[in-house]
Amino acid sequence: MATWQTAVYANKVPAGTGHGDFCNSTHLHAVTGTLPTTLATNDVINFGYLPVNAVVVGVILKAQSQLDSNGAPTLTLDLGVAGTPQLWKAAITTIGRSAGATSDSTIASAGGLYKNTSGAKALVIGTVHAAAATPVAGVLELDIEYYVEDAPGSNP
Repeated sequence: MATWQTAVYANKVPAGTGHGDFCNSTHLHAVTGTLPTTLATNDVINFGYLPVNAVVVGVILKAQSQLDSNGAPTLTLDLGVAGTPQLWKAAITTIGRSAGATSDSTIASAGGLYKNTSGAKALVIGTVHAAAATPVAGVLELDIEYYVEDAPGSNP
């Protein structure tokens, strides 16, 4: 039996206290106003920004009600950052396609533990990958959990 160690364990890094490499998590929580029935393919929803060095650990996208009421719905959504619009979700089919509230918390592999190393705040966007067959006005809600790492070498 092999035993593996993380650098945090091996270096005896203390638990997160709100400072240092693994500070307490925070959230980007955004709720759209009522989205119109005119949403079309490639339309973009700007949700907000992630700060420099933000490391994403969780993403939940929720439709508060049905956004495509067709018996064979076609609505799909992407979620990511400007420049990488499918970072966390690509053409997801679990949001807004059935009656009632629907949500999705899966993260595409490439977006797991994404760190904003751009040197500037990163715009979080949702994109209509495919428009609704029978569009219904509604609201999207987004919650991104992240922590912010200090610059390298700033941890005492």
